[in-house]
Amino acid sequence: MRYEKLSLLFACALFTAPLSASDYYERFSNLPKEDKVMWSNMAGMALISTWGIATWDYGSQSPHMEDDGWFGKDDKYGGMDKLGHFYTNYALSNGLSYLYQSWGYETQRAALLGSLSAFGLMGFMEFGDSFGGHGFSRHDFIMNTLGAITGYVFYTRPELARRIDIRVEYIPGGQRDIFTDYDNMKFVVALKLDGIQSVRNKYLKYLDLQLGYYTRHYSSGRQENRERNLYIAVGLNLSHVFNKMSHRKTAKFFNYYQMPYTYLERGKNLNE
Repeated sequence: MRYEKLSLLFACALFTAPLSASDYYERFSNLPKEDKVMWSNMAGMALISTWGIATWDYGSQSPHMEDDGWFGKDDKYGGMDKLGHFYTNYALSNGLSYLYQSWGYETQRAALLGSLSAFGLMGFMEFGDSFGGHGFSRHDFIMNTLGAITGYVFYTRPELARRIDIRVEYIPGGQRDIFTDYDNMKFVVALKLDGIQSVRNKYLKYLDLQLGYYTRHYSSGRQENRERNLYIAVGLNLSHVFNKMSHRKTAKFFNYYQMPYTYLERGKNLNE
């Protein structure tokens, strides 16, 4: 429903009569599913353009490339931006696939369209970056592709999604652009014990095993203080907790978001 209302904002341009919000919603709801997909993607491009002009300086420079590296110590964000691109494509493809399926597409078709839409929208963003301060990055483009493919695979193979989560942890740090606030993010891959049939103990099912990566002091601070951290952790599987409480939507949210302070980690600063 959330995605449908966002799509509605742009679809309103279809109608010239001064209608109420409920009238617009009804008209959008009555569109063929193919038109809904088209206008949803148009809405996404409009939102990206607006945010890009306001925050990422779209249009301030002539088209250019940027070689921002991968995961090296001296690369722009230590690789956290690459994982951010991967995660955004993965999560967006899953969200759009769910939306398209709710509009009447069967699972495989919805997953394909969702992944292609996510890839297209993020590709449009990368194109916009070429006209702004970031520049077009082939590394970002590759991670966009991998994220969209992973989203398709996970959506069409629910048995895999029951075992593995791809999450991001984020604690706001006061930066205006939350999408590039990499110093306050962590990227997490979690193996959920409740999805493994061989785990019989009911208490172990409330746990997951995590592999995480994060960087610090790349966006600000002195270069010698930069950190690239790789860690393993044992955490509380909040999806299982909320499923047991019959809060299905909340449980689904925690398949994509890692709640801070719900795990014990042991890691290493790769820059040392």
